[in-house]
Amino acid sequence: MIKAKIPNPFPKQFSDRQWTRYVKQGRELVEESSSLQFQLGDLTLKMVETRGHGGIGHGVFVVLDRFADEIGINVSTLLKYREVSIKWPPEERVPGVSWSIHTALAALPDRFEVIRQPPKGRDRWTEDLALSRAGRLPHRPLTKAEKLDRVRTLMREDESASEAVEELIRRPDVAHKVMANPSNQRILYRAHHEQRQQAAAARFTAAQERAPEEVDEAEEETFETEVSKPRLREPAVDYQRAHSEALELIGTGTAFLVDLQRMIPGLHVAEFTEREVRAVLDNHRRIRAALDWCDSALSTGDKTMDEELARILSEGDDGP
Repeated sequence: MIKAKIPNPFPKQFSDRQWTRYVKQGRELVEESSSLQFQLGDLTLKMVETRGHGGIGHGVFVVLDRFADEIGINVSTLLKYREVSIKWPPEERVPGVSWSIHTALAALPDRFEVIRQPPKGRDRWTEDLALSRAGRLPHRPLTKAEKLDRVRTLMREDESASEAVEELIRRPDVAHKVMANPSNQRILYRAHHEQRQQAAAARFTAAQERAPEEVDEAEEETFETEVSKPRLREPAVDYQRAHSEALELIGTGTAFLVDLQRMIPGLHVAEFTEREVRAVLDNHRRIRAALDWCDSALSTGDKTMDEELARILSEGDDGP
């Protein structure tokens, strides 16, 4: 029995008395429904007793599948009732606490104590509070962590996740916040860089493995625009057996060449400031120094870096 009125959370829509009456009726109906769910679960235990862990083995499923059809219920629902009845013996069930809350807490080893102790500041359990207490996602996530967990659960498949990200980054505020994080910038740059490497290496491989007569003039012109490397009848390396590091070096260099040939014709050099020109040239000097270092390592096997090279790569060369 409800001894005190429950404050009405909807001003002007209900009086406190009306709200209290509706809540009382609702709780009675939930308790009646929970009693029936427990009774059905208990009935299955009378029909087929539990053995071992009390699962659905030992002919349980066959019996309950037929029984479910006869009484007009889904067998998975009936098996759930049975499982909850096993977890909650009659003497441990708490009157006034719904079957759904018993179900949410069923996996906890200390469930018999937990169910009798609602969260601090609350006089009774809600199903979402019970799910959270059991380490499961609530039906209505409220905290930031719960909302993120819900998103992670829904976006487990890579295809769904990528489509969701594409949709979200079209929102300017979201895209700005994502790119404000240096870690996100590095992840996106790395992915983009790897894609360019793979695409350039694939084009380079396909061009070398195809005979000139198999390529029409349009294709040849397009490829020569992208990669300034003469077509060879035989591939420079066997891409099926080549060392991954060699392929990575080739891919990096090819991607760099393709990017330069795409960018240079469209440069608005006249709009560059002197400081910008110096910065680009300084960066190119470092690139040349790195290429010389790589060539030396490939030719001699010596990969050491002298002090001058280290200075140029880390600080830049201010020389002419």
